[in-house]
Amino acid sequence: MDDKRSRPLLIIVAAIFLFESWVWQGCVALGRRLVALIPWAAVKARIAAFIAILPAPAALAIFLVPVAIIEPLKVLCFALIAHHHVFLGIVGFIALKFIGFGLIAVTFDLTREKLLTMRWFVWVYGKFVRFHDYSHKLVAPYKVIVVVWAREMRDWAQAQWRRLGYGAN
Repeated sequence: MDDKRSRPLLIIVAAIFLFESWVWQGCVALGRRLVALIPWAAVKARIAAFIAILPAPAALAIFLVPVAIIEPLKVLCFALIAHHHVFLGIVGFIALKFIGFGLIAVTFDLTREKLLTMRWFVWVYGKFVRFHDYSHKLVAPYKVIVVVWAREMRDWAQAQWRRLGYGAN
């Protein structure tokens, strides 16, 4: 993996992976906030109790339901783009991406304990977690560079804004 030619591609893949992971965490947090607004604590407890009595493969099926619903709709968005409804297709795809992340995050939260009773799922989940950690290590130096650059750009823009007579001096 440390081949000099593949490193830029690996960094791009890691950055995309971390971005999606960040969106995932945001969707989990948003899902929890939305659930907290609606008095669903009893319903969630009942769902969790129901999942607890299910065999692990049934919990896996529940976990995969959002994927089975969202993914065909994403294909429909690509069809819209192909039929010259570019804006509608892109907006639909982005909305489905966020909805999908939210639904999958909530169902994973509900089914995690059962899913982790399956050895193959533990193995896949472990690989996922290790790649997540590896991605953070790989992208960390570049994040520092981007943060420094963004601060410099912000300071430059503020100076230009003040030079033009706007903002506080």
